[in-house]
Amino acid sequence: MMKYAIGFTAAIAAVTTGVCVTAKMVKTAKQNNIKKHYFTIEALQSDRPAVIFFISDTHRRLISDSLLAEVTQEKPDVIMIGGDLAEKGVPYARIEENVKRLSRIAPVYFVWGNNDHELHQQKLKEILHAYDVTTLQNETAVWDFEGQSIKIGGIDDIRLEKADYEAIRPEFVKDDVNILLSHNPDVHHLMSEDEGIDLVLSGHTHGGQIRIGKFGPYEKGRTGQVKGAFFLISNGYGTTKIPMRLGAEPETHLIYLMPVKTR
Repeated sequence: MMKYAIGFTAAIAAVTTGVCVTAKMVKTAKQNNIKKHYFTIEALQSDRPAVIFFISDTHRRLISDSLLAEVTQEKPDVIMIGGDLAEKGVPYARIEENVKRLSRIAPVYFVWGNNDHELHQQKLKEILHAYDVTTLQNETAVWDFEGQSIKIGGIDDIRLEKADYEAIRPEFVKDDVNILLSHNPDVHHLMSEDEGIDLVLSGHTHGGQIRIGKFGPYEKGRTGQVKGAFFLISNGYGTTKIPMRLGAEPETHLIYLMPVKTR
């Protein structure tokens, strides 16, 4: 009997541990984290930093009002959505609410991710246009910051072979401030240092979403430099497949583009 009692106790302990770990993973996935990054941009001519709020991979989450209240205090000049705003099965009312909440803070720019193509495209575009979101689908736009034109280029999803980088390559002028918005960080394979890209913003990887120690399907989000440009790859805000995270906390980003010297 003693042997069976020990085995039963061990089984209960294993189940309890599993439940606790699962609960922790679900709780982690609901975190509202904001990371701050500072990038010095030589071509930026301003008396103050240009502030970007970057959010990627929202998927099924409703963006927290408390998170956005904290972002609002920083007075971002623009908001950039790095794709996967939603996925198949997300109610369009939730998508609209997320877009509404973001658009209250600052002008919004949006680039497609692979999961955005699971949605009814006309409905998605109607929501984005209703809130004056600038959509970048192998296109560029100009952000007027303190009288200086900042070029924002956005390409469609690389994974689905919808990206057309050649369509926007000629739009970049090396001595200007140039930002590249791409859901998939593999965009660096398409870039050339000659284009003068200053900053690349991406998501897609979720930082692996569930990692065991150092191991995961993707690397954790990070910043660095590639082909003369700063880059940021985000862990993303939401989750896909299962609403859990381990070792790759959700994140959003406040990005400060710092001028070398003020005007």
